[in-house]
Amino acid sequence: MEEKKNKKSKEQKIKRTKEKKIKVQNPEPLNNGQYFRPVADSVDHPDSPVIVIEPYTGFRRTGLLDVWEQRNLLWFFVLRSLRGRYRPTVLGYGWIAMRPLLICSAYILVFSLMLKVTTDPIPYPLFALLGIIVFLCIASGITATSASLISNAGLMKKIYYPRLIAPLTSIMVSFLDFLAAMPLVIVLMVFYGITPGWQAILTPFFLFGIVLTTFTLGIILAARAVAVRDVMLVLPVARRVLIYTMPCVYPVTLIPEKYQAIYFLNPLAVYLQGFRWSLWNEIPPPLWSIALATTVVLLALVWGLRSFNRVERTMADVL
Repeated sequence: MEEKKNKKSKEQKIKRTKEKKIKVQNPEPLNNGQYFRPVADSVDHPDSPVIVIEPYTGFRRTGLLDVWEQRNLLWFFVLRSLRGRYRPTVLGYGWIAMRPLLICSAYILVFSLMLKVTTDPIPYPLFALLGIIVFLCIASGITATSASLISNAGLMKKIYYPRLIAPLTSIMVSFLDFLAAMPLVIVLMVFYGITPGWQAILTPFFLFGIVLTTFTLGIILAARAVAVRDVMLVLPVARRVLIYTMPCVYPVTLIPEKYQAIYFLNPLAVYLQGFRWSLWNEIPPPLWSIALATTVVLLALVWGLRSFNRVERTMADVL
């Protein structure tokens, strides 16, 4: 009798340890990269669920879908950054307009009054103001995105959230600053009587190209800055050089024609010149440069996202 009982208990234990996985067509993803699938852990408990950990494949490996699921958290971080930047100051959000106006006045003094740089038929104050606003968006976006992982290291070690939210927060804050400063350009366009033509429909394309290029450079540098902190020391120098590598404060006509092919290898120069052309029919960038810039930026973005995901696995231990 005892042998039969022991044998029966062993059979029951074996049944309990056998798991029969039930496949689900659309498993619900969790925040930490896991998938929730019902699994039958025994014959007695067919509906008992367990967590099956599976690696991401395809587009989900970029982390963009996780960011979309946590978009409310992304917006919260954006608002927190904006409030933390401007609320403690005396002028508050007025600094969004004051910064480009102060910098633009300095370049008007040097380039227009002293060096006699002409941008006919566009008045130089309008020309320089647009270039400065775009440059501030690019420079602050690259700097903040590059430092986003380092500056949020304390929070990342305590709780889990999609790490891609950190650089996206930085680029969105810079873009919102840009949109808030653009009414200054519109006011000057009305003052000088400049109206955009049919090419204004392409303005969103060139603007999106500027933002996407900025984010791509920032995310690549952010992945490198985790292990190589020299990146953060080089960025201030690079910002000072960046303004002269694209037509921010000088017209593209100052570039000798034999060097313009090299000049337009810079995607930021291509998109900025296209942005000017879409607003007031200035000299357009060559079509080949637009195609090349778009291809290079998209390929660099994919590579940057993959590099970011590789660093994400160990960044909490390194930071």
